[in-house]
Amino acid sequence: MDAIFKTPLIFNGEEETVVLMYGNYIISKMTQADADFAIKNIDQRMFDESSFDSIIKVRNVVEYEFEPENDAAIMFGVANGGITSYETIDFKDVETTKNAEKSFGECFKQIGFRREEKQLTALKAAISPGIVTAFVGGLGAIITWLSYSFQDWEPSRTQRVKWFAYLFVKISKSVGYLPFLIITAVLTIICLFWMIKRMANPPLLVKAVKA
Repeated sequence: MDAIFKTPLIFNGEEETVVLMYGNYIISKMTQADADFAIKNIDQRMFDESSFDSIIKVRNVVEYEFEPENDAAIMFGVANGGITSYETIDFKDVETTKNAEKSFGECFKQIGFRREEKQLTALKAAISPGIVTAFVGGLGAIITWLSYSFQDWEPSRTQRVKWFAYLFVKISKSVGYLPFLIITAVLTIICLFWMIKRMANPPLLVKAVKA
């Protein structure tokens, strides 16, 4: 089986790691030394996939997408046994991500991928921040309610309480529920501003799908 990546492509990843694209693999969260070792083993046909935690077989990839102006990562859809899972490859920054996609995009095109760029609608642009906003608001509301409920609560002598629950009760009694309410409100407002900003200026989405 011919290799998709004829020559090694190495890009800076997050936290002093690198991303290697070589042969029929995309490998991330590895050191430069690990990348050199992997290249050598692939050349000698001695490569062991189980040696790496984050590895994608390129021939199993059915799609990938990212927002070139915002994302420092690319999400790959990987088919395995009729089920498609999604794995994210993290790069150092937005610029590195764009350069990486330009480099490997031609290789993907040669194996039947169709790439397109499209502007998201305001509604689609709001989905991700909307989910985050709902999660932050909901979680904050639950924590605030629990803090309020525990103001006058005292465990019985025979009642066992987990250490983290005991700590939460102590903090709630010390500071009250208002700090939790204020923090929740501030975080929710920040998320709402993020959502409104994306809706007002929907980002560009790059998506490639295997034909």
